[in-house]
Amino acid sequence: MKLVRYGANMLATVVIGFALSRFIASLPYEFPPLPALIALVMRRLGVDTVNNADDIETVGLLAIIVLSLAAAALIVWVLNLAFHRWRLARRS
Repeated sequence: MKLVRYGANMLATVVIGFALSRFIASLPYEFPPLPALIALVMRRLGVDTVNNADDIETVGLLAIIVLSLAAAALIVWVLNLAFHRWRLARRS
């Protein structure tokens, strides 16, 4: 039963994460936090943004996907916690 629950949690995380990343990627590039996030990630990775201008889109998309998956994992974790507490309250 645990294996099914873990599989469902992973599937929910991936589906929610990629749906969120597709939504964020469809926003216009002028969306203020997006260029700042891309520049921050490239600086942290040690990539020069001027010399590697072609990498900006790739790094930006990877940053969006990773952050979306992390946000989705947090959402799934909170939902699991709420469901567990609801089940315990219903038993008593």
